[in-house]
Amino acid sequence: MKSKHIKCIRQKEIRRIHKRQREIWAAKCALGHIELHKPIRYGWYKEITITHRVENYKNQAAIREVYDKIEKLFWGRTKEEAARKWRQETSKYLISKDLPTISRKQHNRLSYKAKKLCVPFYHMVESKKLKLRYYVKIPKGAYRIKFTRAYITHSKRIDPKLESEGDLLVQKLSKNGYYEANEKLDNWKDWWKVEEAKKRDRAIKQKLLKLKNYSIDQLLKDEISWERN
Repeated sequence: MKSKHIKCIRQKEIRRIHKRQREIWAAKCALGHIELHKPIRYGWYKEITITHRVENYKNQAAIREVYDKIEKLFWGRTKEEAARKWRQETSKYLISKDLPTISRKQHNRLSYKAKKLCVPFYHMVESKKLKLRYYVKIPKGAYRIKFTRAYITHSKRIDPKLESEGDLLVQKLSKNGYYEANEKLDNWKDWWKVEEAKKRDRAIKQKLLKLKNYSIDQLLKDEISWERN
């Protein structure tokens, strides 16, 4: 009886390692957190909050419904970092506004009255396609944007046995033979090399387009020089 090929053995072992890694991750999540006796000061939040003046508006239920959908706060180690993240979110779609926007899915889940507070607009995504999003029109008297201190109130429980076992599995996957088999099994791509290949193909296409300016006789006589003047 023929012995199994070493590649098949490695693939089965890699699958067992992946399964064990998922089990370790689930066990870590199940450990939970420990509440600290004294919170630790850690960074700032820039957030939007609803004020008591919202009660003066007839559509306060719709305002609160829209408020629940938007992203309310951004964290940073300093006030400047939190403010920068806020600006990145509010001006992400090339149109600057004070409040974060909501997606089409979030808009569809709103009630009829809440949808009246949203204004649609289109923006360009990476695939050069237009995507629909919505501005939020909350009255200025109904909200307030402010900085608040951020604290760490809980500490994550750590099991040393799970941590050491997880590190050993990662080391095993990085060994010779296992690393290549793991890449093929996960359909892994080196995106840096992909970008280099795209640049190379683009340069070749540009050279081929230049050939249209020459006649067949010139091409056959090899009178073309690719050197720059």
